[in-house]
Amino acid sequence: MNHAFKSTARAVVAATCLIGVGATTSLAAGTVSSGELKSSSSAGEVALPANPQNKMPLASMEAFVPDAQVRSPRIRGASGVSLSSESMASQELATEGAEAFGKARVPYTTVRVAVRSLGTSTTAAMTPVTSYPFRPTGKLWARWGDSWFVCTASLVKPSVLITAAHCIFEYGRKSNGWADEVRFIPANYNSDTGPYGSFTARDLRVPTPYYRGRDTCSQRGVVCNNDLATVVLNANASSDYAGDIVGWYAYGWNGYSYTPSKILGSKTVVHITQLGYPQAFDGGYQMQRTDAVGWYLKDGNLKNTQIGSAQTGGSSGGPWLVNLGVKASIDTSEASFGRKSAQAVVGVTSYGWIDKNINRQGASYFGQNKQFSGRDYGGYGAGNIGKIMYDTCRSHSWAC
Repeated sequence: MNHAFKSTARAVVAATCLIGVGATTSLAAGTVSSGELKSSSSAGEVALPANPQNKMPLASMEAFVPDAQVRSPRIRGASGVSLSSESMASQELATEGAEAFGKARVPYTTVRVAVRSLGTSTTAAMTPVTSYPFRPTGKLWARWGDSWFVCTASLVKPSVLITAAHCIFEYGRKSNGWADEVRFIPANYNSDTGPYGSFTARDLRVPTPYYRGRDTCSQRGVVCNNDLATVVLNANASSDYAGDIVGWYAYGWNGYSYTPSKILGSKTVVHITQLGYPQAFDGGYQMQRTDAVGWYLKDGNLKNTQIGSAQTGGSSGGPWLVNLGVKASIDTSEASFGRKSAQAVVGVTSYGWIDKNINRQGASYFGQNKQFSGRDYGGYGAGNIGKIMYDTCRSHSWAC
């Protein structure tokens, strides 16, 4: 499809979506754009470093005290696990299985998004990383001066990424905080440019409280209400938008797919699939997947979600998805998907813990909070995610 035609068509759609902005109940806080980046040349002109840094903020255990632990009977008897064809081939001990929990004792599974052996087909559907719904996630590179840092990001519109604010902006530094250059490599699985090439950033956007250093945070710039950002990408040399090639995700707000659970100690919980490129795993070049039950945390005006996870620096900005996957065809007379079962991003990795053995990470809650109390920003949703998407798409309708 012609690039100009796509831009015009999306502008019409975006303009239609802006109708109803009067429904916004509060515009107390806004967002700030970097303006068009100077380094918006075509990708691939500058070699990316082999050993970049990461920007993940690390919190102490005192930064956010969780709710009281749920009391439950202990399981008696020693646990164990048998050998599999994989563990026998690699001579792993039966007792050394996949990660299950850290010192925080919150269960999760963190594994590479890959297959060990190809089956009877070599089609894209059999290769997770380069297939939807994984490939809208990718490795994010950001440069300040001569220093490159790595994070993770995912597409939520044809040419709009969602990531953590700290991945592209230094908290509270106002106009001096922006990264000089940002690149996105969707479905990265090695140290090269990836199967779909590299896309350069055109515009960056963060919430105003984060920009000014006045966000609600447990520590300065760490464990915050609004550690999220959008990145508008340039089209590639063929005038294709990244999302037209790899697809993009929906996003949710105000606890989409969260639910209070009496079974889980009356906590408000959600099942999360976290995708990211942590540097400590496979050199940071292969996508990792963590599945865990997350819990909603509220401390005064601070709203967050936390999960158990083994991921580390480099996973910042990666999507926290609910209902990840392709829905089956079901007989509704015999089965039910349940409520709020659509796939959506409901957060992005914001911080980890100083103690590497805690194995817990957190995300700013997508939705209404002290700074962004609006129920609906121009049809783009509620709270912080609604406002930043509204401002991004209003400024770059062609990207949405």
